[in-house]
Amino acid sequence: MLAHARNISILALIALLVVVVPGGGDGTGLVAAIFSLLIVSLLAWMAGRFYRDHQVDIYGLRDADRALVYVALGGIVVVFAAWRFGSTLGWVVSLAALALCAGAIVRVYRNWQRY
Repeated sequence: MLAHARNISILALIALLVVVVPGGGDGTGLVAAIFSLLIVSLLAWMAGRFYRDHQVDIYGLRDADRALVYVALGGIVVVFAAWRFGSTLGWVVSLAALALCAGAIVRVYRNWQRY
Protein backbone atom coordinates (compact mmCIF):
# COMPACT_ATOMS: atom_id res chain seq x y z
CA MET A 1 0.00 0.00 0.00
CA LEU A 2 2.87 2.33 0.80
CA ALA A 3 4.43 1.67 -2.59
CA HIS A 4 1.22 2.73 -4.33
CA ALA A 5 1.07 5.97 -2.35
CA ARG A 6 4.72 6.65 -3.22
CA ASN A 7 4.10 6.05 -6.93
CA ILE A 8 1.00 8.25 -6.96
CA SER A 9 2.89 11.05 -5.21
CA ILE A 10 5.71 10.83 -7.76
CA LEU A 11 3.20 11.14 -10.61
CA ALA A 12 1.49 14.06 -8.88
CA LEU A 13 4.85 15.79 -8.44
CA ILE A 14 5.68 15.35 -12.11
CA ALA A 15 2.26 16.70 -13.10
CA LEU A 16 2.77 19.68 -10.79
CA LEU A 17 6.14 20.40 -12.38
CA VAL A 18 4.61 20.32 -15.86
CA VAL A 19 1.94 22.82 -14.82
CA VAL A 20 4.06 25.17 -12.69
CA VAL A 21 7.47 25.29 -14.42
CA PRO A 22 7.65 27.67 -17.40
CA GLY A 23 8.27 25.69 -20.58
CA GLY A 24 6.98 22.53 -18.92
CA GLY A 25 4.96 21.69 -22.00
CA ASP A 26 8.12 21.60 -24.12
CA GLY A 27 9.79 19.39 -21.54
CA THR A 28 6.78 17.11 -21.57
CA GLY A 29 7.06 16.84 -25.35
CA LEU A 30 10.71 15.91 -25.03
CA VAL A 31 10.01 13.25 -22.41
CA ALA A 32 7.15 11.87 -24.55
CA ALA A 33 9.45 11.69 -27.58
CA ILE A 34 12.12 9.88 -25.56
CA PHE A 35 9.58 7.37 -24.27
CA SER A 36 8.24 6.86 -27.81
CA LEU A 37 11.74 6.12 -29.06
CA LEU A 38 12.33 3.71 -26.20
CA ILE A 39 9.10 1.87 -26.93
CA VAL A 40 9.84 1.62 -30.65
CA SER A 41 13.36 0.42 -29.88
CA LEU A 42 11.98 -2.22 -27.54
CA LEU A 43 9.49 -3.39 -30.16
CA ALA A 44 12.24 -3.61 -32.79
CA TRP A 45 14.43 -5.61 -30.42
CA MET A 46 11.55 -7.96 -29.61
CA ALA A 47 10.78 -8.44 -33.32
CA GLY A 48 14.42 -9.27 -34.02
CA ARG A 49 14.51 -11.71 -31.12
CA PHE A 50 11.29 -13.35 -32.28
CA TYR A 51 12.71 -13.68 -35.79
CA ARG A 52 15.89 -15.34 -34.51
CA ASP A 53 13.99 -17.71 -32.24
CA HIS A 54 11.52 -18.80 -34.94
CA GLN A 55 13.71 -18.62 -38.04
CA VAL A 56 13.27 -22.32 -38.84
CA ASP A 57 9.48 -22.02 -38.61
CA ILE A 58 9.46 -18.94 -40.81
CA TYR A 59 11.60 -20.52 -43.52
CA GLY A 60 9.45 -23.66 -43.27
CA LEU A 61 6.50 -21.70 -44.66
CA ARG A 62 5.69 -21.70 -48.34
CA ASP A 63 7.08 -18.73 -50.23
CA ALA A 64 3.62 -17.24 -50.79
CA ASP A 65 2.73 -17.53 -47.10
CA ARG A 66 6.05 -16.01 -46.01
CA ALA A 67 5.56 -13.11 -48.44
CA LEU A 68 2.02 -12.62 -47.14
CA VAL A 69 3.30 -12.42 -43.54
CA TYR A 70 5.97 -9.87 -44.49
CA VAL A 71 3.50 -7.71 -46.44
CA ALA A 72 0.94 -7.88 -43.61
CA LEU A 73 3.53 -6.88 -40.99
CA GLY A 74 4.70 -4.04 -43.23
CA GLY A 75 1.10 -2.89 -43.62
CA ILE A 76 0.63 -2.86 -39.86
CA VAL A 77 3.77 -0.76 -39.45
CA VAL A 78 2.58 1.71 -42.11
CA VAL A 79 -0.85 2.10 -40.47
CA PHE A 80 0.67 2.67 -37.03
CA ALA A 81 3.14 5.16 -38.48
CA ALA A 82 0.28 7.03 -40.14
CA TRP A 83 -1.50 7.20 -36.77
CA ARG A 84 1.63 8.34 -34.92
CA PHE A 85 2.56 11.10 -37.31
CA GLY A 86 -0.95 12.46 -37.71
CA SER A 87 -1.55 11.53 -41.31
CA THR A 88 -4.90 12.32 -42.88
CA LEU A 89 -5.52 8.63 -43.46
CA GLY A 90 -9.11 8.00 -42.43
CA TRP A 91 -9.94 5.88 -39.43
CA VAL A 92 -12.17 3.59 -41.44
CA VAL A 93 -9.45 2.97 -44.01
CA SER A 94 -6.91 2.39 -41.24
CA LEU A 95 -9.12 -0.10 -39.44
CA ALA A 96 -9.92 -1.88 -42.69
CA ALA A 97 -6.20 -2.14 -43.49
CA LEU A 98 -5.49 -3.51 -40.01
CA ALA A 99 -8.30 -6.03 -40.41
CA LEU A 100 -6.87 -7.18 -43.76
CA CYS A 101 -3.40 -7.52 -42.28
CA ALA A 102 -4.71 -9.47 -39.29
CA GLY A 103 -6.73 -11.71 -41.60
CA ALA A 104 -3.64 -12.42 -43.70
CA ILE A 105 -1.62 -13.36 -40.63
CA VAL A 106 -4.43 -15.62 -39.36
CA ARG A 107 -4.62 -17.29 -42.78
CA VAL A 108 -0.90 -18.01 -42.76
CA TYR A 109 -1.14 -19.31 -39.19
CA ARG A 110 -3.94 -21.70 -40.15
CA ASN A 111 -1.97 -22.90 -43.18
CA TRP A 112 1.04 -23.43 -40.93
CA GLN A 113 -1.03 -25.46 -38.45
CA ARG A 114 -2.17 -27.85 -41.20
CA TYR A 115 1.33 -29.31 -41.60
